[in-house]
Amino acid sequence: MAIEGIDLYGETAIRAWNKHLEMILVPSWGSNLVSLRSRSKNLDLLRFPQSREAYEADPFMYGLPILFPPNRIADGKFEFNDMKYSFNINDPSEHNHTHGLLFDAPWKLLRAEDEGERTVLETIIHSQEHKGILAQFPHRFTVHMRYVLEQTTLTVEATVSSQDSDPFPWGLGYHTTFNFPFNGSGDLASCRFALNAEKQWVLDERFLPTGELVDIPYSEQLRKGKSLVGHALDDAFQTANIGSNEAVLTDSGSGIRVVYGADEQFKQWVVYNHDSKQGYLCPEPYTWITNAPNLRQLPEELTGFRVLQPGEQVKTTTRIRIEEVI
Repeated sequence: MAIEGIDLYGETAIRAWNKHLEMILVPSWGSNLVSLRSRSKNLDLLRFPQSREAYEADPFMYGLPILFPPNRIADGKFEFNDMKYSFNINDPSEHNHTHGLLFDAPWKLLRAEDEGERTVLETIIHSQEHKGILAQFPHRFTVHMRYVLEQTTLTVEATVSSQDSDPFPWGLGYHTTFNFPFNGSGDLASCRFALNAEKQWVLDERFLPTGELVDIPYSEQLRKGKSLVGHALDDAFQTANIGSNEAVLTDSGSGIRVVYGADEQFKQWVVYNHDSKQGYLCPEPYTWITNAPNLRQLPEELTGFRVLQPGEQVKTTTRIRIEEVI
């Protein structure tokens, strides 16, 4: 195991590795884990930017961006507790706000250390130190990230803590962008994607949930492992109540399977691959569904809408486990 500081396109980054996996974290880029590599297969599992310009042109499409809150907010507006929230419109074509407040903010590195058989990286952000965050979301809070590399598993823990005198809604997700297939060949014939999902959200032309949940037409295939050849996805799913909360990416051609698990707070998954021909797949675990603050007519256990009370904190956990396929 080893840890070192490196320069990545002019930014200070932390590189850490063991004999199985290697990761690169860039605190100033929204605490984005921009790289996760299989050392045994010499493959980039996460999509890695080839230049600073490529990353800045579309930061959501590289690594593991932190979404707080995740996905779209219609017209960038919602109301809660007699307060009106107004987020920047950074998706002008659909007139939405998208992907939250933290993905492009500089975070602080707290810790980069080996702990026995594992390596731990920790970062933190304080909302009160960022005028741009407070202008859109006027609450004092911190988000503390903990990345643990141990053997063939990366564990990602996020702790959201309130220092505010008022309750506020919170939602968290990750725009996890995998190369798929992992070898970059573009040939999906040897690849399968599985998700233990129960229902699918109906989306309108702005990719906002209408509030209706329907059966997934290919649910059995999806649970067992579905080919995505010619299957374009930008869809929102709700997890099944029985079984593991996991997305599984299997690439027998590369000899790798990725098992992406999330705790019970992540009841929603958005899955995106553009037109299925770009060589990537984004399984995105969310604690609340897209536009949840504007779906208050629905039960909160359905949408995942949650509120953090003054002085409270909440912790979430996701895991990416790498397996070899024989």
